[in-house]
Amino acid sequence: MQQPANDAVPKWFIVRSRPGMEARAGEEILSLGQTVYVPRYRKEFKHARKNYWSTRYYPLMTGYLFVMASNHWNRVLGCESVERILRSQIGDEAGPPIGIADRTIREIREQQEAGAFDEMRVHGRLPVGEQVSIAAGVLSGLKGPVAASDDKSVVMLIEMFGQEIKAKAPIEILKQTG
Repeated sequence: MQQPANDAVPKWFIVRSRPGMEARAGEEILSLGQTVYVPRYRKEFKHARKNYWSTRYYPLMTGYLFVMASNHWNRVLGCESVERILRSQIGDEAGPPIGIADRTIREIREQQEAGAFDEMRVHGRLPVGEQVSIAAGVLSGLKGPVAASDDKSVVMLIEMFGQEIKAKAPIEILKQTG
């Protein structure tokens, strides 16, 4: 039987945190000397009563984080913000922890660092070819590359009715998609 490539060997395991406590669980596990990854994305929003924009970080996978393989699972389970380690089910008994390949975690990290999951507003002129999506209105959710841009609006190419159509949208309703 052929051994899997070193990148395909499960090195990370999925940990379930208490609701809304992913970051805190990550800090607790990190303080034990474990390697932890808590995937997050940025979201930019306008304050309801004041005229300024704020950026906040949110968990990408609500309630979950990844911990590097360890022999000290009892210490991890002893953390206040940790509920359990996800395990496979074998009959009526819990099997071994579910492993994730290092390559998969690296891919998620690279996408996070590139801003692929972020929900950020568009700032000023955009270069031709930049990917944007419509965040509000009837065409909400449609994505496409920028064809032209000025300080107030963007002309983008969207796939609609089986063909590529040019659509002009005000910058306020667009968000960058990465």
